[in-house]
Amino acid sequence: MQNDLARPKILISACLEFNKCRYDGSVVPSTLIEKLVEYVDFIEVCPEVGIGLPIPREAVRLIQIGDSIRFVESYSGTDHTEEMDAFIDTFFKSLKTPIDGVIMKCKSPTCGLKDAKTYPGVGKMGANPGKTEGYFGRVVSEKFKGIPVEDDGRLKHYNIREQFLMSIFIQAEFREVSDRVKSTGKLKALVEFHTRHKYLFMAYQQKTLTEMGRVLANHDHLSLEDVLSQYGALLPFIYNAAPSHGKNTNMLLHLFGYFKKDLSDHEKAFFLDQLALYQNRKIPFSTVLMLIKAWVIRFDEPYLKTQRIFDLFPVELIELTDSGKGLP
Repeated sequence: MQNDLARPKILISACLEFNKCRYDGSVVPSTLIEKLVEYVDFIEVCPEVGIGLPIPREAVRLIQIGDSIRFVESYSGTDHTEEMDAFIDTFFKSLKTPIDGVIMKCKSPTCGLKDAKTYPGVGKMGANPGKTEGYFGRVVSEKFKGIPVEDDGRLKHYNIREQFLMSIFIQAEFREVSDRVKSTGKLKALVEFHTRHKYLFMAYQQKTLTEMGRVLANHDHLSLEDVLSQYGALLPFIYNAAPSHGKNTNMLLHLFGYFKKDLSDHEKAFFLDQLALYQNRKIPFSTVLMLIKAWVIRFDEPYLKTQRIFDLFPVELIELTDSGKGLP
């Protein structure tokens, strides 16, 4: 129904699909990232190569010394903490490209977001209990709190992957809309963005949708930049919320209401039967949503034709694979 999706800009660990820059000279293949290349602009980073370490090289590890973490080579003990601090500072100061999302290498002592190991020392020994952020990953998490940030391991989970894809395309579209508002000096583009996402946001956070509407109303006569800032600050509440069967059902019933006068009694009964099956977890959400999408096309419903809920991201990115935790 729509082909006007924005092109997200994604910061990514360079060893994922792109460069043979892991410590052993390998690259991590990813069918998702391979598909994303057509729809996303990637900004690659390998902090270890960035500080001058060779390929291949000795693996690095995080050494816990009291409350501090050191970034060292696993067996020689060569300490690269200061070099990595300098690289991180320079990298983020020089990063001029706006970022709509992040994909980091899981379990990496450098890029891991929450599953890196720490050790009491160098050499052959067991890791400390618990997991932490990688040295570079910790800074990524701090600097990009307002945008979608994931690692390649979690993106193997169907639900997490679908939500991440949805989120990066929303973020990219909001970035483009913000630029248009600033260039035109009018909120029209943001109002249209809000309208397009009404039912999507309703499925995730009805409260946030209402708050966004208040921001757009701008009763306090704030500047355009303040309105954009406040509206953008609410988007992470959408990204970080998981749609529930109850919220989805409520949203689907709102969409169904557009066609009550056009459908036969048999069609209405069929829809309600499908909705009940979804509520009882017998069929996926997409089955019921696509039934409504068919009616949008059939009846040429102008308002719903613009709704982003029907086109969250390019259909070519849909993968019916999962890490084993179950499809929705």
